[in-house]
Amino acid sequence: MSEHKKALVFAGGGSKGAYQIGAWKALRELGESFDIACGTSIGSINAGFYVQNDFDAAYEMWEGLRADRIMTNGINFDKTFESIFSQRDQLIPFIKTFINSKGADVTPFHENLQKYFDPDKFFSSDVDYALMTVKYPSFTPFEVTKDDMRPYGADAWKWMAASGAAYPVFPVMNVDGEDYVDGGYYDNIPVATAFKRGATEVLVLDLKTEKNHEGYIHHPRVKYIKPTRDLGTFLNFDKDALRFSLNLGYNDTMKAYGKYYGLQYTLIPADGDEEALSAIASDFIDLLTVSEAGFDFSKYVSKRQRVNALEGSTTILSGILGADKPTDEGLFIAALEMLLKSCSYEIDRSYRFGDLLYHLKSEADSLYPMLERDTDEAFPYVLNFVKTHSEAKNPLNKKLEEEDRKLLIFMALLRALQQAKL
Repeated sequence: MSEHKKALVFAGGGSKGAYQIGAWKALRELGESFDIACGTSIGSINAGFYVQNDFDAAYEMWEGLRADRIMTNGINFDKTFESIFSQRDQLIPFIKTFINSKGADVTPFHENLQKYFDPDKFFSSDVDYALMTVKYPSFTPFEVTKDDMRPYGADAWKWMAASGAAYPVFPVMNVDGEDYVDGGYYDNIPVATAFKRGATEVLVLDLKTEKNHEGYIHHPRVKYIKPTRDLGTFLNFDKDALRFSLNLGYNDTMKAYGKYYGLQYTLIPADGDEEALSAIASDFIDLLTVSEAGFDFSKYVSKRQRVNALEGSTTILSGILGADKPTDEGLFIAALEMLLKSCSYEIDRSYRFGDLLYHLKSEADSLYPMLERDTDEAFPYVLNFVKTHSEAKNPLNKKLEEEDRKLLIFMALLRALQQAKL
């Protein structure tokens, strides 16, 4: 049996790589360590920081990173032309530099790499390392290991620059007379590279919200942590965007390890909240099951259509979770987030889980006593709760009266809260 080795794989994604530093911060607090670090593009740089065990330096770099520390006359590229043209004073110099250099002038980027690359720490570290780059113009993949980099000494950072040469925005990177471009042209998440280095377990820090990396996404030895919110474009170095990515990486990792609850929202439990969640989630599923089974769906079923053609409440919640056989707790969290979203609770702040439940219970109790009414009779009260707590123009509530399954979910949730001993 092979020796157990854990690998941490950093995906490529430019400025979105700040997310990985937030994730690393959480992994440190969780006591997680890894024997191998692999990466592509910005991931190769973050993986290099991991090999050096230089979290503070990595955090310092990302906290202070700005477009002009990546490109001469650099500008931020977010998703809007309006934002780009708002930087018109920098735009013309950038375009001139881009044309003259056959790509952005990335001298500041290379200077940053040289500043933070520590060959003594890197090569003496017990953590193995490999990156992915691509030869140009053949576009053939080229893996580079720590042993391959060792002869380059203090200049070994050039291989990380080669991995991150996001051509054609960045120019090609020349190492020893050979040209290289971004490794993402072949493999943006080098899981296979980690397995070739001897990994028996892999944790991926992805930078895309959507389903990604089909080759390993269902592999039993591979776990993915990926953003629950869109991180924007790969060349947006706005400080608020970077800070958002850092915080999200931290929160998502805490959720992945069960330390925080939530999907889009961040719910922080305290001691004893796990038992409270288990009890209230069980009550919620019981109440939802009984309410749905007794509900008259006939008015929602067209002629010669069967009721089993209608999507069930738990199916809706399972879709939010992305799980075929979810737990009671998972379904409850999905329902809670659905309610919070409809009630316009801020998504970018963190909530103390127990305090939030107590608040919602108190709000429900203040509007009406225990919902000891038939389902149809209770719906107006549920609607009143949502509309009282939501913004007047919240589009989610315009058709809420017609969404019977959502109302069933909210009703069961509020009843479970009102029954709970919080």
